[in-house]
Amino acid sequence: MTTTLPVADQASTFRQLRARLLRNGLRVALEHSRTRLVTMLGTSAFVFGFTFAVGMYLFNQLAKTNVPFKGGIVEGLFDLMFFTLGTMLVFSTGLILYASLFTSPEARYLLCSPARADRIFATKFQAAVAFSSWGFVVLGIPIFLAYGIVSGVPWYFYALLPAYLLGYVLLPGSFSAALCLLLVRYMPRNRRQFLVVVALIAAAVLGFWLYKVGMGLKRSAATGGREIDDLIGQFDLFRSGFAPSHWMTRGVMAAARDDLTGALIPLAQVWSNGLLMYVLAAWVAKRVYRTAYDRIAGGGRGKKIYKTSWLDRVMEGMVFYLDRRTRTLVVKDFRTFRRDPTQWAVLILFALLMMLGASNFRQYYSAGLAVMDKYAVSLMNLCGTAILLCAGLSRFMFPLISLEGRKFWILGLTPVSRDQLLWGKFVFATTGALVIAETLILVSDVLIGLPWEGIVLHAAVMAVVAVGLSGLNVGLGAYLPNFKETDPSKIVVGFGGTVNMVVGLGFLVIVIGTMAVPMHTAQLAKAASVAAGGSDAINPWVYVGVPVGLVVGALAVVLPLRAGARSLRAMEF
Repeated sequence: MTTTLPVADQASTFRQLRARLLRNGLRVALEHSRTRLVTMLGTSAFVFGFTFAVGMYLFNQLAKTNVPFKGGIVEGLFDLMFFTLGTMLVFSTGLILYASLFTSPEARYLLCSPARADRIFATKFQAAVAFSSWGFVVLGIPIFLAYGIVSGVPWYFYALLPAYLLGYVLLPGSFSAALCLLLVRYMPRNRRQFLVVVALIAAAVLGFWLYKVGMGLKRSAATGGREIDDLIGQFDLFRSGFAPSHWMTRGVMAAARDDLTGALIPLAQVWSNGLLMYVLAAWVAKRVYRTAYDRIAGGGRGKKIYKTSWLDRVMEGMVFYLDRRTRTLVVKDFRTFRRDPTQWAVLILFALLMMLGASNFRQYYSAGLAVMDKYAVSLMNLCGTAILLCAGLSRFMFPLISLEGRKFWILGLTPVSRDQLLWGKFVFATTGALVIAETLILVSDVLIGLPWEGIVLHAAVMAVVAVGLSGLNVGLGAYLPNFKETDPSKIVVGFGGTVNMVVGLGFLVIVIGTMAVPMHTAQLAKAASVAAGGSDAINPWVYVGVPVGLVVGALAVVLPLRAGARSLRAMEF
Protein backbone atom coordinates (compact mmCIF):
# COMPACT_ATOMS: atom_id res chain seq x y z
CA MET A 1 0.00 0.00 0.00
CA THR A 2 1.49 3.27 -1.13
CA THR A 3 1.13 6.42 0.91
CA THR A 4 1.44 10.01 -0.17
CA LEU A 5 2.43 13.02 1.81
CA PRO A 6 -0.34 15.42 2.77
CA VAL A 7 -0.81 18.31 0.35
CA ALA A 8 0.41 20.87 2.87
CA ASP A 9 3.56 18.85 3.57
CA GLN A 10 4.31 18.49 -0.13
CA ALA A 11 3.89 22.23 -0.74
CA SER A 12 6.18 23.03 2.19
CA THR A 13 8.75 20.47 1.02
CA PHE A 14 8.89 21.89 -2.49
CA ARG A 15 9.14 25.45 -1.17
CA GLN A 16 12.06 24.46 1.02
CA LEU A 17 13.66 22.68 -1.94
CA ARG A 18 13.37 25.75 -4.19
CA ALA A 19 14.73 28.01 -1.46
CA ARG A 20 17.68 25.69 -0.85
CA LEU A 21 18.47 25.41 -4.56
CA LEU A 22 18.32 29.18 -4.92
CA ARG A 23 20.52 29.71 -1.88
CA ASN A 24 23.07 27.12 -2.97
CA GLY A 25 23.12 28.41 -6.53
CA LEU A 26 23.69 31.97 -5.34
CA ARG A 27 26.48 30.86 -3.00
CA VAL A 28 28.21 28.88 -5.75
CA ALA A 29 27.88 31.85 -8.12
CA LEU A 30 29.43 34.22 -5.59
CA GLU A 31 32.24 31.85 -4.60
CA HIS A 32 33.20 30.16 -7.87
CA SER A 33 31.43 31.91 -10.76
CA ARG A 34 31.64 35.62 -10.07
CA THR A 35 32.68 36.34 -13.64
CA ARG A 36 29.62 34.51 -14.94
CA LEU A 37 27.31 36.33 -12.51
CA VAL A 38 28.77 39.74 -13.35
CA THR A 39 28.58 38.95 -17.07
CA MET A 40 24.91 37.97 -16.86
CA LEU A 41 24.06 41.09 -14.86
CA GLY A 42 26.05 43.20 -17.30
CA THR A 43 24.20 41.69 -20.26
CA SER A 44 20.83 42.41 -18.68
CA ALA A 45 21.93 45.96 -17.84
CA PHE A 46 23.10 46.50 -21.42
CA VAL A 47 19.79 45.30 -22.89
CA PHE A 48 17.87 47.38 -20.33
CA GLY A 49 19.86 50.54 -21.11
CA PHE A 50 19.66 50.07 -24.88
CA THR A 51 15.88 49.56 -24.76
CA PHE A 52 15.49 52.61 -22.50
CA ALA A 53 17.56 54.78 -24.86
CA VAL A 54 15.54 53.71 -27.90
CA GLY A 55 12.29 54.32 -26.00
CA MET A 56 13.40 57.80 -24.94
CA TYR A 57 14.33 58.68 -28.51
CA LEU A 58 11.02 57.50 -29.98
CA PHE A 59 8.84 59.14 -27.33
CA ASN A 60 10.79 62.38 -27.72
CA GLN A 61 10.09 62.20 -31.45
CA LEU A 62 6.39 61.78 -30.66
CA ALA A 63 6.59 64.88 -28.47
CA LYS A 64 8.23 66.90 -31.26
CA THR A 65 5.47 65.99 -33.72
CA ASN A 66 2.70 66.82 -31.20
CA VAL A 67 1.30 63.27 -31.18
CA PRO A 68 -0.82 62.93 -28.01
CA PHE A 69 0.89 60.59 -25.54
CA LYS A 70 -2.38 59.41 -24.05
CA GLY A 71 -4.36 59.05 -27.27
CA GLY A 72 -5.35 56.24 -29.60
CA ILE A 73 -2.04 55.92 -31.45
CA VAL A 74 0.04 55.24 -28.34
CA GLU A 75 -2.67 52.90 -27.05
CA GLY A 76 -2.46 50.99 -30.33
CA LEU A 77 1.30 50.71 -29.99
CA PHE A 78 0.99 49.35 -26.45
CA ASP A 79 -1.73 46.91 -27.55
CA LEU A 80 0.55 45.57 -30.25
CA MET A 81 3.51 45.33 -27.88
CA PHE A 82 1.60 43.44 -25.18
CA PHE A 83 0.02 41.13 -27.74
CA THR A 84 3.41 40.36 -29.32
CA LEU A 85 5.16 39.76 -25.99
CA GLY A 86 2.26 37.64 -24.78
CA THR A 87 2.45 35.49 -27.91
CA MET A 88 6.18 35.02 -27.38
CA LEU A 89 5.54 34.01 -23.77
CA VAL A 90 3.02 31.37 -24.89
CA PHE A 91 5.58 29.71 -27.15
CA SER A 92 8.63 30.09 -24.94
CA THR A 93 6.90 28.89 -21.76
CA GLY A 94 5.39 25.91 -23.57
CA LEU A 95 8.73 24.84 -25.03
CA ILE A 96 10.58 25.18 -21.72
CA LEU A 97 7.82 23.44 -19.78
CA TYR A 98 7.72 20.55 -22.25
CA ALA A 99 11.43 19.96 -21.73
CA SER A 100 11.08 20.25 -17.95
CA LEU A 101 8.06 17.97 -17.60
CA PHE A 102 8.74 15.28 -20.19
CA THR A 103 12.46 15.07 -21.05
CA SER A 104 14.41 15.99 -17.91
CA PRO A 105 15.77 13.24 -15.60
CA GLU A 106 14.51 15.24 -12.60
CA ALA A 107 10.91 14.91 -13.78
CA ARG A 108 11.33 11.12 -14.06
CA TYR A 109 12.73 11.00 -10.53
CA LEU A 110 9.92 13.13 -9.08
CA LEU A 111 7.23 11.04 -10.78
CA CYS A 112 8.66 7.96 -9.03
CA SER A 113 8.32 9.72 -5.66
CA PRO A 114 5.11 10.12 -3.63
CA ALA A 115 4.77 13.72 -4.88
CA ARG A 116 1.48 14.64 -6.50
CA ALA A 117 1.42 15.37 -10.23
CA ASP A 118 -0.02 18.87 -9.81
CA ARG A 119 2.68 19.70 -7.22
CA ILE A 120 5.44 18.62 -9.61
CA PHE A 121 3.76 20.67 -12.32
CA ALA A 122 3.59 23.72 -10.06
CA THR A 123 7.31 23.53 -9.30
CA LYS A 124 8.29 23.16 -12.95
CA PHE A 125 5.78 25.80 -14.04
CA GLN A 126 7.20 28.42 -11.70
CA ALA A 127 10.72 27.78 -12.97
CA ALA A 128 9.60 27.87 -16.62
CA VAL A 129 7.68 31.12 -16.22
CA ALA A 130 10.58 32.74 -14.36
CA PHE A 131 13.01 31.63 -17.06
CA SER A 132 10.85 32.71 -20.01
CA SER A 133 9.55 36.00 -18.60
CA TRP A 134 12.75 37.69 -17.44
CA GLY A 135 13.24 39.03 -20.97
CA PHE A 136 9.67 40.35 -20.96
CA VAL A 137 10.34 42.27 -17.74
CA VAL A 138 13.76 43.52 -18.90
CA LEU A 139 12.24 44.79 -22.16
CA GLY A 140 8.95 46.07 -20.74
CA ILE A 141 10.12 48.13 -17.76
CA PRO A 142 12.55 50.43 -19.67
CA ILE A 143 9.93 51.19 -22.34
CA PHE A 144 7.40 52.29 -19.75
CA LEU A 145 10.01 54.17 -17.76
CA ALA A 146 10.88 56.14 -20.88
CA TYR A 147 7.17 56.74 -21.56
CA GLY A 148 6.56 57.92 -18.01
CA ILE A 149 9.54 60.30 -18.00
CA VAL A 150 8.66 61.93 -21.32
CA SER A 151 4.88 62.13 -20.82
CA GLY A 152 4.87 63.11 -17.12
CA VAL A 153 2.87 60.53 -15.19
CA PRO A 154 1.91 60.33 -11.49
CA TRP A 155 4.15 58.47 -9.05
CA TYR A 156 1.93 55.41 -8.70
CA PHE A 157 2.36 54.71 -12.43
CA TYR A 158 5.85 53.40 -11.64
CA ALA A 159 4.64 51.53 -8.54
CA LEU A 160 1.98 49.64 -10.52
CA LEU A 161 4.29 48.63 -13.38
CA PRO A 162 5.83 45.54 -11.68
CA ALA A 163 2.40 44.37 -10.57
CA TYR A 164 1.06 44.62 -14.13
CA LEU A 165 4.04 42.90 -15.75
CA LEU A 166 4.25 40.07 -13.21
CA GLY A 167 0.50 39.49 -13.32
CA TYR A 168 0.42 39.42 -17.10
CA VAL A 169 2.95 36.59 -17.42
CA LEU A 170 0.56 34.25 -15.57
CA LEU A 171 -2.04 34.32 -18.35
CA PRO A 172 0.02 33.25 -21.37
CA GLY A 173 2.17 30.99 -19.20
CA SER A 174 -0.80 29.10 -17.73
CA PHE A 175 -2.55 28.87 -21.09
CA SER A 176 0.62 27.52 -22.67
CA ALA A 177 1.08 24.98 -19.87
CA ALA A 178 -2.46 23.62 -20.16
CA LEU A 179 -2.17 23.46 -23.96
CA CYS A 180 1.18 21.64 -23.72
CA LEU A 181 -0.23 18.98 -21.38
CA LEU A 182 -3.36 18.43 -23.47
CA LEU A 183 -1.43 18.18 -26.73
CA VAL A 184 0.99 15.60 -25.32
CA ARG A 185 -1.84 13.59 -23.81
CA TYR A 186 -4.37 13.68 -26.66
CA MET A 187 -2.36 14.30 -29.85
CA PRO A 188 -3.18 11.56 -32.39
CA ARG A 189 -0.64 8.81 -32.93
CA ASN A 190 -0.33 9.84 -36.56
CA ARG A 191 1.35 13.12 -35.76
CA ARG A 192 2.25 13.90 -39.34
CA GLN A 193 -1.39 14.22 -40.40
CA PHE A 194 -2.18 16.26 -37.30
CA LEU A 195 0.72 18.64 -37.94
CA VAL A 196 -0.29 18.98 -41.60
CA VAL A 197 -3.81 20.01 -40.57
CA VAL A 198 -2.43 22.50 -38.04
CA ALA A 199 -0.04 23.91 -40.67
CA LEU A 200 -2.87 24.33 -43.19
CA ILE A 201 -5.00 26.16 -40.62
CA ALA A 202 -2.07 28.40 -39.69
CA ALA A 203 -1.39 29.11 -43.38
CA ALA A 204 -5.05 30.01 -43.94
CA VAL A 205 -5.04 32.39 -40.95
CA LEU A 206 -1.77 33.95 -42.12
CA GLY A 207 -3.11 34.35 -45.65
CA PHE A 208 -6.26 36.05 -44.38
CA TRP A 209 -4.19 38.39 -42.22
CA LEU A 210 -1.91 39.28 -45.15
CA TYR A 211 -4.99 39.94 -47.29
CA LYS A 212 -6.38 42.29 -44.62
CA VAL A 213 -3.04 44.10 -44.40
CA GLY A 214 -2.91 44.47 -48.18
CA MET A 215 -6.45 45.84 -48.31
CA GLY A 216 -5.56 48.26 -45.51
CA LEU A 217 -2.57 49.51 -47.49
CA LYS A 218 -4.75 49.97 -50.57
CA ARG A 219 -7.39 51.91 -48.62
CA SER A 220 -4.69 54.02 -46.96
CA ALA A 221 -3.28 54.99 -50.35
CA ALA A 222 -6.71 55.87 -51.73
CA THR A 223 -8.02 57.96 -48.84
CA GLY A 224 -7.27 61.61 -48.45
CA GLY A 225 -7.64 62.36 -44.75
CA ARG A 226 -8.48 59.09 -43.00
CA GLU A 227 -4.96 57.66 -42.67
CA ILE A 228 -4.88 57.98 -38.89
CA ASP A 229 -8.28 56.31 -38.56
CA ASP A 230 -7.10 53.48 -40.81
CA LEU A 231 -3.98 53.13 -38.70
CA ILE A 232 -5.88 52.86 -35.43
CA GLY A 233 -8.31 50.48 -37.10
CA GLN A 234 -5.47 48.02 -37.66
CA PHE A 235 -5.48 47.36 -33.91
CA ASP A 236 -9.18 46.44 -33.60
CA LEU A 237 -8.31 42.81 -32.88
CA PHE A 238 -5.93 43.78 -30.07
CA ARG A 239 -8.32 46.40 -28.65
CA SER A 240 -11.09 43.90 -27.96
CA GLY A 241 -12.44 43.85 -24.43
CA PHE A 242 -11.67 40.12 -24.28
CA ALA A 243 -7.97 40.58 -25.10
CA PRO A 244 -5.70 40.47 -22.01
CA SER A 245 -3.23 42.70 -23.88
CA HIS A 246 -5.90 45.42 -23.97
CA TRP A 247 -6.52 45.08 -20.23
CA MET A 248 -2.85 45.86 -19.73
CA THR A 249 -2.98 48.85 -22.07
CA ARG A 250 -6.17 50.18 -20.52
CA GLY A 251 -4.75 49.99 -17.01
CA VAL A 252 -1.37 51.50 -17.90
CA MET A 253 -2.96 54.36 -19.82
CA ALA A 254 -5.42 55.01 -16.96
CA ALA A 255 -2.49 55.26 -14.53
CA ALA A 256 -0.76 57.65 -16.94
CA ARG A 257 -3.92 59.84 -16.98
CA ASP A 258 -3.93 59.94 -13.14
CA ASP A 259 -7.02 57.72 -12.90
CA LEU A 260 -6.20 55.39 -10.02
CA THR A 261 -9.55 53.59 -10.03
CA GLY A 262 -9.38 53.03 -13.77
CA ALA A 263 -5.88 51.60 -13.32
CA LEU A 264 -6.75 49.19 -10.49
CA ILE A 265 -9.75 47.57 -12.20
CA PRO A 266 -7.75 46.22 -15.19
CA LEU A 267 -5.00 45.16 -12.77
CA ALA A 268 -7.57 43.10 -10.88
CA GLN A 269 -8.74 41.63 -14.21
CA VAL A 270 -5.22 40.62 -15.14
CA TRP A 271 -4.42 38.97 -11.81
CA SER A 272 -7.80 37.27 -11.28
CA ASN A 273 -7.87 35.77 -14.79
CA GLY A 274 -4.19 34.81 -14.56
CA LEU A 275 -4.69 33.02 -11.24
CA LEU A 276 -7.85 31.32 -12.54
CA MET A 277 -5.99 30.13 -15.61
CA TYR A 278 -3.19 28.81 -13.39
CA VAL A 279 -5.69 26.86 -11.24
CA LEU A 280 -7.18 25.35 -14.42
CA ALA A 281 -3.72 24.40 -15.67
CA ALA A 282 -2.91 22.74 -12.34
CA TRP A 283 -6.25 20.88 -12.50
CA VAL A 284 -5.37 19.65 -16.00
CA ALA A 285 -1.92 18.57 -14.77
CA LYS A 286 -3.42 16.63 -11.87
CA ARG A 287 -5.49 14.55 -14.29
CA VAL A 288 -3.35 14.11 -17.38
CA TYR A 289 0.33 14.68 -16.50
CA ARG A 290 1.21 11.14 -15.45
CA THR A 291 -0.69 9.55 -18.33
CA ALA A 292 0.87 12.06 -20.76
CA TYR A 293 4.34 11.19 -19.47
CA ASP A 294 3.62 7.46 -19.79
CA ARG A 295 2.41 8.06 -23.34
CA ILE A 296 5.65 9.82 -24.24
CA ALA A 297 7.82 7.21 -22.48
CA GLY A 298 6.05 4.27 -24.16
CA GLY A 299 5.41 5.89 -27.50
CA GLY A 300 7.17 3.27 -29.55
CA ARG A 301 10.28 5.21 -30.39
CA GLY A 302 11.90 2.08 -31.77
CA LYS A 303 9.34 1.94 -34.59
CA LYS A 304 10.19 5.43 -35.80
CA ILE A 305 12.11 5.35 -39.08
CA TYR A 306 14.08 8.42 -40.08
CA LYS A 307 14.20 8.89 -43.84
CA THR A 308 15.91 11.34 -46.12
CA SER A 309 13.85 14.42 -46.84
CA TRP A 310 13.75 16.75 -49.81
CA LEU A 311 14.78 19.45 -47.34
CA ASP A 312 18.05 17.60 -46.81
CA ARG A 313 18.67 17.65 -50.56
CA VAL A 314 17.91 21.37 -50.65
CA MET A 315 20.38 21.99 -47.82
CA GLU A 316 23.01 19.92 -49.56
CA GLY A 317 22.47 21.86 -52.76
CA MET A 318 22.92 25.18 -50.93
CA VAL A 319 26.43 24.12 -49.84
CA PHE A 320 27.40 22.54 -53.16
CA TYR A 321 30.77 24.30 -53.09
CA LEU A 322 32.01 22.18 -50.15
CA ASP A 323 33.68 18.81 -50.42
CA ARG A 324 31.48 15.76 -49.91
CA ARG A 325 32.62 15.04 -46.35
CA THR A 326 31.89 18.54 -45.13
CA ARG A 327 28.53 18.55 -46.96
CA THR A 328 27.62 15.37 -45.09
CA LEU A 329 28.39 17.06 -41.76
CA VAL A 330 26.28 20.08 -42.70
CA VAL A 331 23.32 17.86 -43.65
CA LYS A 332 23.73 15.94 -40.37
CA ASP A 333 23.40 19.13 -38.34
CA PHE A 334 20.46 20.26 -40.46
CA ARG A 335 18.64 16.96 -39.89
CA THR A 336 19.14 17.31 -36.15
CA PHE A 337 17.67 20.79 -36.36
CA ARG A 338 14.63 19.96 -38.48
CA ARG A 339 13.74 16.89 -36.39
CA ASP A 340 13.47 18.99 -33.23
CA PRO A 341 10.13 20.87 -33.25
CA THR A 342 11.21 23.04 -30.30
CA GLN A 343 13.87 24.63 -32.50
CA TRP A 344 12.13 25.37 -35.79
CA ALA A 345 8.93 26.39 -33.99
CA VAL A 346 10.80 29.20 -32.24
CA LEU A 347 12.44 30.14 -35.53
CA ILE A 348 9.09 30.41 -37.31
CA LEU A 349 7.69 32.43 -34.41
CA PHE A 350 10.53 34.95 -34.62
CA ALA A 351 10.02 35.32 -38.38
CA LEU A 352 6.27 35.88 -38.06
CA LEU A 353 6.73 38.45 -35.30
CA MET A 354 9.25 40.32 -37.44
CA MET A 355 6.84 40.39 -40.39
CA LEU A 356 4.04 41.56 -38.10
CA GLY A 357 6.16 44.44 -36.88
CA ALA A 358 7.28 45.37 -40.40
CA SER A 359 3.74 45.49 -41.76
CA ASN A 360 2.50 47.63 -38.87
CA PHE A 361 5.48 49.98 -39.22
CA ARG A 362 4.45 50.37 -42.85
CA GLN A 363 1.05 51.49 -41.61
CA TYR A 364 2.63 54.14 -39.40
CA TYR A 365 4.64 55.52 -42.30
CA SER A 366 1.58 55.55 -44.59
CA ALA A 367 -0.28 57.52 -41.94
CA GLY A 368 2.18 60.39 -42.34
CA LEU A 369 3.66 60.32 -38.86
CA ALA A 370 6.99 62.15 -38.87
CA VAL A 371 8.28 60.08 -35.97
CA MET A 372 7.82 56.97 -38.05
CA ASP A 373 10.15 58.25 -40.75
CA LYS A 374 11.13 55.36 -43.01
CA TYR A 375 14.82 55.68 -42.12
CA ALA A 376 14.15 55.64 -38.37
CA VAL A 377 11.78 52.70 -38.72
CA SER A 378 14.11 50.75 -41.01
CA LEU A 379 16.96 51.23 -38.51
CA MET A 380 14.70 49.84 -35.78
CA ASN A 381 13.90 46.85 -37.99
CA LEU A 382 17.60 46.35 -38.71
CA CYS A 383 18.49 46.40 -35.00
CA GLY A 384 15.56 44.14 -34.11
CA THR A 385 16.46 41.60 -36.79
CA ALA A 386 20.10 41.61 -35.71
CA ILE A 387 19.19 41.08 -32.04
CA LEU A 388 16.80 38.25 -32.94
CA LEU A 389 19.53 36.68 -35.06
CA CYS A 390 22.01 37.01 -32.19
CA ALA A 391 19.57 35.33 -29.79
CA GLY A 392 18.69 32.60 -32.29
CA LEU A 393 22.28 31.69 -33.14
CA SER A 394 23.19 31.71 -29.44
CA ARG A 395 20.33 29.31 -28.76
CA PHE A 396 20.84 26.95 -31.71
CA MET A 397 24.47 27.18 -32.87
CA PHE A 398 26.55 27.83 -29.76
CA PRO A 399 25.64 24.46 -28.11
CA LEU A 400 26.40 22.39 -31.26
CA ILE A 401 29.93 21.37 -30.25
CA SER A 402 28.93 20.81 -26.61
CA LEU A 403 26.08 18.50 -27.62
CA GLU A 404 28.50 16.30 -29.54
CA GLY A 405 30.22 15.59 -26.19
CA ARG A 406 29.52 11.95 -25.31
CA LYS A 407 29.12 11.00 -28.99
CA PHE A 408 32.28 12.75 -30.12
CA TRP A 409 34.18 9.46 -30.29
CA ILE A 410 31.87 8.43 -33.16
CA LEU A 411 32.93 11.47 -35.17
CA GLY A 412 36.53 10.65 -34.27
CA LEU A 413 36.20 7.34 -36.13
CA THR A 414 35.14 9.07 -39.34
CA PRO A 415 37.69 10.28 -41.94
CA VAL A 416 36.97 13.90 -41.01
CA SER A 417 39.40 16.17 -39.19
CA ARG A 418 38.27 18.30 -36.27
CA ASP A 419 38.94 21.42 -38.29
CA GLN A 420 36.55 20.13 -40.96
CA LEU A 421 33.96 19.47 -38.26
CA LEU A 422 34.21 23.07 -37.07
CA TRP A 423 34.14 24.41 -40.61
CA GLY A 424 30.99 22.39 -41.39
CA LYS A 425 29.14 23.80 -38.40
CA PHE A 426 30.22 27.31 -39.38
CA VAL A 427 28.91 26.86 -42.93
CA PHE A 428 25.63 25.44 -41.59
CA ALA A 429 25.18 28.40 -39.25
CA THR A 430 26.14 30.95 -41.91
CA THR A 431 23.84 29.50 -44.58
CA GLY A 432 20.79 29.48 -42.33
CA ALA A 433 21.55 32.90 -40.85
CA LEU A 434 22.03 34.53 -44.26
CA VAL A 435 18.81 33.11 -45.71
CA ILE A 436 16.67 34.08 -42.72
CA ALA A 437 18.22 37.49 -41.95
CA GLU A 438 18.40 38.71 -45.53
CA THR A 439 14.82 37.63 -46.23
CA LEU A 440 13.48 39.39 -43.13
CA ILE A 441 15.34 42.66 -43.66
CA LEU A 442 14.68 42.87 -47.42
CA VAL A 443 10.96 42.19 -47.04
CA SER A 444 10.60 44.70 -44.21
CA ASP A 445 12.56 47.37 -46.13
CA VAL A 446 10.40 46.86 -49.23
CA LEU A 447 7.23 47.11 -47.12
CA ILE A 448 8.46 50.38 -45.63
CA GLY A 449 9.46 51.77 -49.02
CA LEU A 450 13.15 52.35 -48.29
CA PRO A 451 15.19 53.71 -51.27
CA TRP A 452 17.48 51.30 -53.08
CA GLU A 453 20.71 52.62 -51.53
CA GLY A 454 19.31 51.97 -48.06
CA ILE A 455 18.23 48.45 -49.06
CA VAL A 456 21.69 47.64 -50.45
CA LEU A 457 23.39 48.97 -47.30
CA HIS A 458 21.06 46.95 -45.06
CA ALA A 459 21.73 43.80 -47.09
CA ALA A 460 25.48 44.33 -46.65
CA VAL A 461 25.12 44.99 -42.91
CA MET A 462 23.01 41.87 -42.38
CA ALA A 463 25.51 39.78 -44.37
CA VAL A 464 28.35 40.96 -42.11
CA VAL A 465 26.20 40.38 -39.01
CA ALA A 466 25.10 36.89 -40.09
CA VAL A 467 28.60 35.70 -41.03
CA GLY A 468 30.27 37.35 -38.01
CA LEU A 469 27.75 35.99 -35.49
CA SER A 470 28.06 32.53 -37.01
CA GLY A 471 31.84 32.63 -36.57
CA LEU A 472 31.51 33.87 -33.00
CA ASN A 473 28.97 31.25 -31.98
CA VAL A 474 30.73 28.28 -33.55
CA GLY A 475 34.23 29.40 -32.52
CA LEU A 476 33.35 30.28 -28.94
CA GLY A 477 31.21 27.14 -28.73
CA ALA A 478 34.35 25.10 -29.42
CA TYR A 479 36.56 27.28 -27.23
CA LEU A 480 34.17 27.27 -24.21
CA PRO A 481 32.30 23.96 -24.45
CA ASN A 482 30.31 22.21 -21.75
CA PHE A 483 30.38 18.47 -22.48
CA LYS A 484 28.75 17.52 -19.17
CA GLU A 485 25.38 19.12 -20.01
CA THR A 486 22.87 17.59 -22.41
CA ASP A 487 20.22 20.34 -22.25
CA PRO A 488 21.01 23.08 -24.83
CA SER A 489 19.03 25.65 -22.83
CA LYS A 490 21.32 25.18 -19.83
CA ILE A 491 24.40 25.36 -22.06
CA VAL A 492 23.21 28.70 -23.43
CA VAL A 493 22.71 30.25 -19.99
CA GLY A 494 26.01 28.89 -18.69
CA PHE A 495 29.27 30.79 -18.47
CA GLY A 496 30.29 30.18 -22.08
CA GLY A 497 26.84 31.01 -23.43
CA THR A 498 26.69 34.22 -21.41
CA VAL A 499 30.13 35.33 -22.64
CA ASN A 500 29.06 34.49 -26.19
CA MET A 501 25.89 36.60 -25.87
CA VAL A 502 27.78 39.60 -24.48
CA VAL A 503 30.42 39.42 -27.21
CA GLY A 504 27.70 39.04 -29.84
CA LEU A 505 25.82 42.11 -28.62
CA GLY A 506 29.05 44.12 -28.58
CA PHE A 507 29.74 42.96 -32.14
CA LEU A 508 26.28 44.15 -33.22
CA VAL A 509 26.82 47.58 -31.66
CA ILE A 510 30.14 48.03 -33.50
CA VAL A 511 28.95 46.80 -36.90
CA ILE A 512 25.60 48.59 -36.96
CA GLY A 513 27.10 51.69 -35.35
CA THR A 514 29.82 52.00 -37.98
CA MET A 515 28.03 50.77 -41.11
CA ALA A 516 24.37 51.82 -40.78
CA VAL A 517 23.90 54.52 -38.12
CA PRO A 518 25.91 57.28 -39.93
CA MET A 519 23.79 56.95 -43.09
CA HIS A 520 20.52 56.96 -41.15
CA THR A 521 21.60 59.96 -39.09
CA ALA A 522 22.55 61.83 -42.25
CA GLN A 523 19.19 61.04 -43.88
CA LEU A 524 17.28 62.26 -40.84
CA ALA A 525 19.39 65.44 -40.78
CA LYS A 526 18.74 65.86 -44.50
CA ALA A 527 14.97 65.67 -43.94
CA ALA A 528 15.21 68.36 -41.25
CA SER A 529 17.41 70.54 -43.50
CA VAL A 530 15.04 70.26 -46.45
CA ALA A 531 12.08 71.13 -44.23
CA ALA A 532 13.96 74.29 -43.13
CA GLY A 533 14.79 75.24 -46.74
CA GLY A 534 18.41 74.02 -46.65
CA SER A 535 20.50 71.65 -48.76
CA ASP A 536 19.58 68.05 -49.45
CA ALA A 537 23.14 66.86 -50.07
CA ILE A 538 24.54 63.83 -48.24
CA ASN A 539 28.21 63.80 -47.27
CA PRO A 540 29.85 60.68 -48.78
CA TRP A 541 31.90 60.30 -45.58
CA VAL A 542 28.86 58.65 -43.99
CA TYR A 543 29.87 55.44 -45.79
CA VAL A 544 33.44 55.41 -44.48
CA GLY A 545 32.37 53.04 -41.70
CA VAL A 546 31.44 50.30 -44.20
CA PRO A 547 35.01 48.98 -44.65
CA VAL A 548 35.50 49.22 -40.87
CA GLY A 549 32.48 46.98 -40.35
CA LEU A 550 33.77 44.54 -42.96
CA VAL A 551 37.10 44.28 -41.14
CA VAL A 552 35.35 43.74 -37.79
CA GLY A 553 33.17 41.04 -39.38
CA ALA A 554 36.22 39.26 -40.79
CA LEU A 555 37.94 39.34 -37.39
CA ALA A 556 34.78 37.97 -35.75
CA VAL A 557 35.05 34.95 -38.04
CA VAL A 558 38.81 34.32 -38.13
CA LEU A 559 39.80 34.81 -34.49
CA PRO A 560 37.08 32.71 -32.74
CA LEU A 561 37.29 29.89 -35.30
CA ARG A 562 41.08 29.76 -34.99
CA ALA A 563 40.89 29.69 -31.18
CA GLY A 564 38.10 27.10 -31.28
CA ALA A 565 40.03 24.88 -33.68
CA ARG A 566 43.14 24.95 -31.46
CA SER A 567 41.04 24.11 -28.40
CA LEU A 568 39.21 21.31 -30.20
CA ARG A 569 42.46 19.73 -31.48
CA ALA A 570 43.87 19.69 -27.93
CA MET A 571 40.86 17.91 -26.40
CA GLU A 572 40.80 14.20 -25.60
CA PHE A 573 37.56 12.21 -25.63
